Amino acid sequence: MPPGAVGDSSDVLGFDRDTCGRCRRGPIGAALLGAVLAALFLMHAGPLRAESYGDAMDWYGQAARSGDAEAQYLLGYGLETGVRGKVDPESAREWYRAAADQGHPRAALRLALMLLEGRGGPVDPLGAIAVLEPAAEGGDSDAQSLLGWLLATSAGDRIVAYRWLKLAAEAGDGAAAANLATLMNAMPDDRLAAAEAALQDWRASH
Repeated sequence: MPPGAVGDSSDVLGFDRDTCGRCRRGPIGAALLGAVLAALFLMHAGPLRAESYGDAMDWYGQAARSGDAEAQYLLGYGLETGVRGKVDPESAREWYRAAADQGHPRAALRLALMLLEGRGGPVDPLGAIAVLEPAAEGGDSDAQSLLGWLLATSAGDRIVAYRWLKLAAEAGDGAAAANLATLMNAMPDDRLAAAEAALQDWRASH
């Protein structure tokens, strides 16, 4: 792991980074992604030929370059995991960012993990926070869980961390619930009351 990278789990004050696991698995296992892309290509481009997998990846590359956020995400995942035959984390970051900039929450989550782990470029926890915030605001519980963990274990605002962890826990994220309990145990009563009041204000404005 590169110097400064954020550890996988349970490395700061008893907090656990892992969310429900979807952020680690991605959209689908890498071994199955090629078949899914080929099937999707079939729906878009007619009968499959012998070179259909390559055609599918070419089509998704074209769609990604044309601005399709889902194609950008899937292409980024293929480049991150090596499903295309090689791992290219630098390009994966670029495609994830392009999709995240269009509001794709899965792309935002995976880009944040790459930024935290220093894969495909320097470690950038502030960049991870920035890319997670829109996804969390949009209601993605995995983004809320990871953002809450990051804010709780860094120099971030623990009142905001409380918000994201509680929202993710309410959505059924077990790791967020555990991290929320850890955070609540570490907060003085007045700060905890302020965090709950801030959460209620946020709910009222959303």
